[in-house]
Amino acid sequence: MITLAWRSLKARKLAILAALLSIVVGSSLVTAGLLVAGSQEQQGAASVTSWRFDGVDAVVKPPASVRLNSGLGLDLPSMPRLSPQEIEDIRRAPGVTAVTLESPFPAYLVAPDGTVTGDAFTRSWGHPWSTAVADSASLVAGREPSRPGEVAVDESVATSAGVSVGSSVPVVLAASTEEFTVSGIVRRPGEQFEHALFFTDEAVARFGGAPVAALVSTTDAEGLRHAAPGLQVFTGGDRAGSLQLDLRQAELAGGSSQFVMVIAFLSLTIAVFVISSTLTVSIGQRRRELAMLLIVGTRPGLIRRMVTWEAVIVGAFGGAVGAVVGIALAELARGFFVAQGLMARGAVVSVEPLPLVAGVGAAVLAALVAAWLPARRATRIAPLEALRESDLPMSSAGRGRAVFGGVLLGTAVACLAGAFVLGGPVMTLGGTVALMLVLTAFPLLIGAAVLLGPTLLRGVLAPLGALLRRWFGGFVAERSIRSDLRRAAGVSVPLTLLVAVSAVLLFQDSANYQARSHVYADQVTADVVVMGGVQLGVPLSAADALDGVPGVAAASSSMSSQLVFDDPPTMRSNGTVTGVDPTGFDEVFDYEVTAGAWSDFTAGSIAVSQIIAEDKGWRIGDTVTFLYPDGTPGDAVLSTTYVDPMGVSDTLLPLDALTPHVLEPFASAVYVALEPGSDTGEVVTAINEALSAVAPGAQATDREQHLAQVAAQASGDNWIILMVVVILGGYAGVSAINVLVASTMSRRREFALLRLAGARRRQITGSLLIEGLVIGTTAVIAGTAIAAATMTGYGYLLTDTVWLPFVGPTYLVIVGCAYLAALIGTLAPIRTAMTAAPLAGVRAW
Repeated sequence: MITLAWRSLKARKLAILAALLSIVVGSSLVTAGLLVAGSQEQQGAASVTSWRFDGVDAVVKPPASVRLNSGLGLDLPSMPRLSPQEIEDIRRAPGVTAVTLESPFPAYLVAPDGTVTGDAFTRSWGHPWSTAVADSASLVAGREPSRPGEVAVDESVATSAGVSVGSSVPVVLAASTEEFTVSGIVRRPGEQFEHALFFTDEAVARFGGAPVAALVSTTDAEGLRHAAPGLQVFTGGDRAGSLQLDLRQAELAGGSSQFVMVIAFLSLTIAVFVISSTLTVSIGQRRRELAMLLIVGTRPGLIRRMVTWEAVIVGAFGGAVGAVVGIALAELARGFFVAQGLMARGAVVSVEPLPLVAGVGAAVLAALVAAWLPARRATRIAPLEALRESDLPMSSAGRGRAVFGGVLLGTAVACLAGAFVLGGPVMTLGGTVALMLVLTAFPLLIGAAVLLGPTLLRGVLAPLGALLRRWFGGFVAERSIRSDLRRAAGVSVPLTLLVAVSAVLLFQDSANYQARSHVYADQVTADVVVMGGVQLGVPLSAADALDGVPGVAAASSSMSSQLVFDDPPTMRSNGTVTGVDPTGFDEVFDYEVTAGAWSDFTAGSIAVSQIIAEDKGWRIGDTVTFLYPDGTPGDAVLSTTYVDPMGVSDTLLPLDALTPHVLEPFASAVYVALEPGSDTGEVVTAINEALSAVAPGAQATDREQHLAQVAAQASGDNWIILMVVVILGGYAGVSAINVLVASTMSRRREFALLRLAGARRRQITGSLLIEGLVIGTTAVIAGTAIAAATMTGYGYLLTDTVWLPFVGPTYLVIVGCAYLAALIGTLAPIRTAMTAAPLAGVRAW
């Protein structure tokens, strides 16, 4: 049977070329997506930290996670610190000969040209000199720092800033900007993921706070573990992953970014539908061949097995080739995502069997599904009836197809209705379930559009029929589509995917931007906003520097992190926290209060969003207990509850209470209210002059300019979304062209008969042009309806109002691409399909 299937495939090399191309590309996208997504899950902290600590025997630090009352573990948002008692226990452990403490703090060197060395991707940290020794660093110039005003810098800093030994450089710290003299340049082993500045112990004591780790020389590692219960002791190769300061990189290394997983899911969805539709059209064109096999006595079961094996061979071969291509594609994607900060910089693509099996399996499964239904239908009827039907195109959808399509459509509608009933916001349990229902509805709607394609085509033709029948080309196009609805519907599937997937990806980005910018603009009432350069934040000293600026009425710094809420235990165990200055907060922000008042929000209090308060059952005056970002227990009196529709600030704490518990205490922004009658331009100029000495790189702008900058930053990654749309939508578009080309080439007999009946070539070309436009219109309608239903539900979850994030120019480009693919696929093979003389064409068929 395999031999027979193989011979059948060899006899139809050109016919299966389009199917193979779709399978190879689809399998490669699925494989690449899963390999890249899997690489995130496999990366540990050692892959994104430059510290190896092979100059000491052990690194001791507190656990970076907590155990909740439910028994689940939760990673802390900031590194915990060692207590004095824990440090003493480490020093007294048997076999310990030396202990140095690591107290990192953010420290950014300012180059002579005024630029700050470091950015959102490569952070810069200060360390004690003993940390450089423990990491086996070596001096390439100068000496170690010996006085509080000296600093040794690693080579990356010296090169990027253009400084040398003896240079006097400003260093931006969280609380101030101070001048230091470069005493030496340091070379550290291995790949570097951060900039490092090394200070004296006296300077570290001023800037660094409590240590996060102890670097220990010992002869008894087990004795150290027994002497420090509850602490983590890293020895051997584990020392390399013990100090991870860039929490964003650690988060990416742990696989928390969902962007790549979304791409993998969409690739799988598109590949399955495209491969299935492509093969369905291809196999549907073989009805006469299958009927002839029945005429000559071939058993129906044998024919079904032959078609099944053909599908397995085509799917397995194309899937295997695609999997190999996917490995190379995954490596290219890894490099790109790392460069864009979407993956950890130390991530590597590990060729695991599961993604390869998934890529091949998706191809084989889609091929089997596409082959089984046509083969089953062709072999369930009598031989002569099968031959008669093979000459009559399929003009109906089929009862089973229509029923199953209706079931999928009904299920999708039920999912969307459930999402509207549960409602938002998305950060609540009901909102999370509603979001899952919306995401589930999307592939169900696509499946329904695929199965109900013939019905959709009849619906499009109904109002157009009278118009099309007015001239020959339109008459032929309408009859051609109506006489073979399944073929036309199968051709429209990739075009429908192109429109639906592209619109959802682009409109989803627009929905997030529009919703967040709207909420943020309503909340911020400050007249002037100070932001740091290249997303580094603003030193906390900046707000103090504004006190004497004429025209400034109030200034409040803002800092973001997370708190852990485990009492009482609910589904919500953590939430975002924003540290603000209670004095003047209500002058620069406008949060809608639901209980309490902002005048009660003072030292020792906490403000909580209404969603969190309802989830935890908290009331005004209750004592709220929580864990700070570094795991330190804390409590505060609930003074105010407010509305936070997007979950940006689940809680608010006084800045002084939050700052000691974060590793990088920079303000994300400073919000400034001006005195009535002040000239905004003059005050902004004065603020920038005051900031030049204490916060290099920080810049003040008025409210309108700030909102415009936020909008630009929020939409700055649109090109990444566009790239994904080009890849996935392009795959669907190319597949549509392949299917259309194969479909047109298979109709040579039809074209020959039309020419024998007196039709001219340009008339046939005109009819095909109209046919392509009708099929394209059907795909645009179906794809638009799918995207609109999905994005309306998504928009409702974001804002609790029914709205559609619609971007007119973007949508027109998507529609234009769909029509272009339809016309190219239809018109490109016409010349070849009509090259033969009419009688020769009929005989050849």
